[in-house]
This record gives sequence, structure tokens and C-alpha cells, in this order.
Amino acid sequence: MRKLRAAIEAGVDPAALVESINEAQAQRAAARAELEANAPAPNTLSDAEVYAMIDSLGDVGHALNWADPIRLQELYEALRLKLIYAADTRTVDVTIQPAGRGSARVRGGTCALTTRLVLGTVA
Repeated sequence: MRKLRAAIEAGVDPAALVESINEAQAQRAAARAELEANAPAPNTLSDAEVYAMIDSLGDVGHALNWADPIRLQELYEALRLKLIYAADTRTVDVTIQPAGRGSARVRGGTCALTTRLVLGTVA
């Protein structure tokens, strides 16, 4: 397409290039369609999958309150837990990215799970 555009700018009659332009556009469309057809499926979880994963963990709050600090550190490292606090909005962005989800559909891929917590105001 660049060569055709350069030819037009150099003074070649655009009508003489119509066939070449149409062929180039058809090749571009075919390449784009092939890329889209071979694109991997999105790596997403449904709401039901997320809730099932959470339910399978049991009473997490109780376990975390009474857990050994060394074991908690191992857990947080395995989850790749990341907390980012924004003081101006008093929010915490929490992200985990477990090493594997155990889903055959994704073939052991990873999926980051992020949520935002809004902290209460200080009196």
C-alpha cells in the first residue's frame, strides 16, 4: 500500500492502480481474518467459577486469623498477592495471580483476579 500511495503522490493516475489497491486490501483482509480465526480464546472466569473457587476455600477469615505467619507468607507468595493503597481515595487494589487455576480449558494458564476495597473513614 505504501508503494501504491507513493506512486499516486508521484503523479501516477490512481485509476490505473485500482486493481492493485483492491488486491492489496483483499490480502490485508484475508490476513486479518486468519489472525482472528487463530486467536486464542480469552482467559476469563465466569462469576460462577469465581464463587466456586471461593466456596472451596472454606472459612478463610478464621484460617487467616489463626494461621502461622510463616504459612501465611507462603500462601501470599503462592497467590502472588499484591496490595496497592491509595491514600487520597482510601482504597486498596488487591490482586492475586495464582500459578495455576486447574482448568483443563485453559491448560493450566494463569488469571489475575483484582478487586478494590474502599476503607471506612477515620473519625
